[in-house]
Amino acid sequence: MNFKRKQLSAIASGVALGIATMAATAADQPALTTASLAGTTTTTITGGATINNGASYLTTVPAADAVDLVATINVASADVGKSASMVVVVEVPGVGMFNMLSGGTFATLDAANIQAFETKTLSATETITVFNDVVGETLGVAGNTFNAYVGYYTGGDINTLVYNSTPASFSISNPPASTCPTNTTAISGTFAGKSVCQLTGRITTNTHLTANFSYFLNGAVFFGENVDTANDAKMSLTIDAGTTIFAPEGVNTLIIDKSAKIFANGTPTKPIVMTSEQDVTGVDALNLRGTWGGLVINGRAPLNTQSGTDEGEGSTGTYGSATAPLATDDSGAVTYVQVKYAGWPITSENELNSIALQGVGSGTILDYIQVHNGADDGIEFYGGTVNAKHLLLTGNDDDALDWTTGYVGKLQNILVEQTSSGDNCIEADNLGSNPIATPRSIPTISNLTCIGSTTQKSNGHAFELKAGTGMHMYNSVIGGTFPTPVNEGCIRIAGDETFSQSGASAATLNGTLIMENSLISTACAADLQGSGTFTATEWYAAQTNSTSGTVDLGGTTGWINGTAVNAVTPNVPSDSFFDQVDYIGAIKDAASDWTTGWTFTGYK
Repeated sequence: MNFKRKQLSAIASGVALGIATMAATAADQPALTTASLAGTTTTTITGGATINNGASYLTTVPAADAVDLVATINVASADVGKSASMVVVVEVPGVGMFNMLSGGTFATLDAANIQAFETKTLSATETITVFNDVVGETLGVAGNTFNAYVGYYTGGDINTLVYNSTPASFSISNPPASTCPTNTTAISGTFAGKSVCQLTGRITTNTHLTANFSYFLNGAVFFGENVDTANDAKMSLTIDAGTTIFAPEGVNTLIIDKSAKIFANGTPTKPIVMTSEQDVTGVDALNLRGTWGGLVINGRAPLNTQSGTDEGEGSTGTYGSATAPLATDDSGAVTYVQVKYAGWPITSENELNSIALQGVGSGTILDYIQVHNGADDGIEFYGGTVNAKHLLLTGNDDDALDWTTGYVGKLQNILVEQTSSGDNCIEADNLGSNPIATPRSIPTISNLTCIGSTTQKSNGHAFELKAGTGMHMYNSVIGGTFPTPVNEGCIRIAGDETFSQSGASAATLNGTLIMENSLISTACAADLQGSGTFTATEWYAAQTNSTSGTVDLGGTTGWINGTAVNAVTPNVPSDSFFDQVDYIGAIKDAASDWTTGWTFTGYK
């Protein structure tokens, strides 16, 4: 199709000119090579296309989804404070080059006379929105590629121009075909109002699940092979926003093996849903759980097992690497995804979790994920280095958040609501067979809210820290009402090595097991259990700026901070992964409730 000038003008009408504010929760934008007409520069530029407010960036965008093209200029220190002319040039291959002008219009680029769209005083960071909410299908531009170049020049001298010499680029896919995608087969029936395609066996070539079908998991479905593979050589499973994957009762599981990546990128209005075949209108959303296997991702990031590898529960494959562990292993991106009613119990000792992250590396993006009513753990981290934000873990039957075998990732904005027969908000281990194994499990966590329930297991805990684990916890909240009596503690520290590796006494803690700037309920503080080189009560009393008292969580969901919680001063880790928020707990107020819209709340 031809790309007409009026279509480009329609895009331009949605452009936010000048400096736009990016979402504070954005994942890292792709780095772009930066050049200057004047020679060397210390300016750096990043940029890419996002359909979910920066939770992830895509090179190909579904034609039906609204995309933003954004770029960030980290200005050279010598230029900060100078007056600068801001420039945007968009290339449509096969069509032409276009220059953004002031007022939100584009004109054919005159390379000898590049125009600025704004003149301003440079800040240290300048973020530009090139396109805003562009829907390729609506504008008739599906099938096109867009390359964007952004930059600035100072003092009115174009010869000082600094710009990205490799473009911020994305393509808009053509509308999906009316037949089932490659590597799937059509079967009869409908689910979630759409015709059904089936997934089965082991799939080793790139696969794209479009949102015009629902997808039936027939058995344990593997993507990729169980071999160590370089990040840039892995095959991909792409799942479009608004897609539903469902499974019948049994050990039906979606497994991303070590040679594959998953790109499951939903949006705030069109989350991806992975659920049970029984998840239909009128389902008992309170009690349905454990009907299918769940999502498993195998990576080759480091573990602390003797071999550097381990075997996934339910025959889901070997993970880790005996010869070439890779901390930055990349298994793709999972954003705006619901996983419901998973965790199939193969045996009483061999149960699948709703999401099992097995040796997953830090190259992987996990953001805006809900796990609801899993029969075993909601999310378990088996070693690895993967980081995650915005996890909503509701109604899980065992532990909501679990880690073991040397997990050392970073987590922020974690919300756990215990219901029914849940066990712990957090269960944490280093390595059961060798609690002093290295690397020791010491994840860094900020802004977690744990809401207890009187209906959870009578020996359930907020946190159970054992088998030698460490923990760097900041800005957490423990509220709700736990069962009475709680026989083993609201916070339970167990295992001699958990204590001994954390300090010789409460006065000489070594900083590997901490819970700072946190608030726990009065009842929780009265029920801290466990002793070794110190007691759990002594341990909590020694934490910096942590206290107990009224924990007022409320709002329509019951998980919004009240005034007492918001009165606690936070101290967010300075690591660039963490958003520098001004509150403790997962959600400050109703206006900043990141669970709104994309999550399942039908059980409330």
